[in-house]
Amino acid sequence: MLRQLNIRFAPWSVVMLVALSGCERPPIWSSGDSLANRLELGMSPSDVSAIIGNPEFLDISETDPSLICRSYIYDEAIDAKFVHVVFDNNKLVSARDGFRAACVI
Repeated sequence: MLRQLNIRFAPWSVVMLVALSGCERPPIWSSGDSLANRLELGMSPSDVSAIIGNPEFLDISETDPSLICRSYIYDEAIDAKFVHVVFDNNKLVSARDGFRAACVI
């Protein structure tokens, strides 16, 4: 025998669900602490290095060698953080800052 499950939603829960569904960050997101906000989709690794310096770490995808994540350190004098920049065929596809560790792809 099937039982009917009665679930009540408060009106605010529907509003929160809709609001949170739009919280995905764009491909380039920066807190403002790093220079990641100056990066643009399609940039080459050398373009990125000209803006935020050379990467400290590099990780290449084992399943798709065209995907590379480069980690650029910033705020090292206060509390080291990293900008993770992902390249696909040497074109920037995403960049985000605020990470405590180097990226692993």
